[in-house]
Amino acid sequence: MDFLGIGLPELVVILVLALIVVGPKRLPEAAAQIARAIREVRRYSAGMTQELSEMVKEIETEYTGLKGELKEAGQEMRRGVEAVSGELTGAAEEARQGLMEASGGEPQAGAASKDGVAKPPAPQSGEEH
Repeated sequence: MDFLGIGLPELVVILVLALIVVGPKRLPEAAAQIARAIREVRRYSAGMTQELSEMVKEIETEYTGLKGELKEAGQEMRRGVEAVSGELTGAAEEARQGLMEASGGEPQAGAASKDGVAKPPAPQSGEEH
């Protein structure tokens, strides 16, 4: 029998000391007070445990909700970026085609190529480098 690291011999010593200090008349009363105090501590700790559990559940619920909202916002942003990217690609292609048509089918000097890099102008006769 081992309760909180206290065996039977230690328990007997504690009871004998309590009997000597408190006295035989007040020992039952003191034991009842100790039992009430232990019950109060247990009740308090059970209440605190329940309250903390409820708080943790509430926080988890809020976290799950925020996580879903952030995920949804990220997906919306991704769709927006893809839409803008598609529009910009289309506008760049239209501009490239307009330049091709304006130059008579050949890309103009300094115009962007399909990879988006501008080509340097062709050297004209009589210029030196």
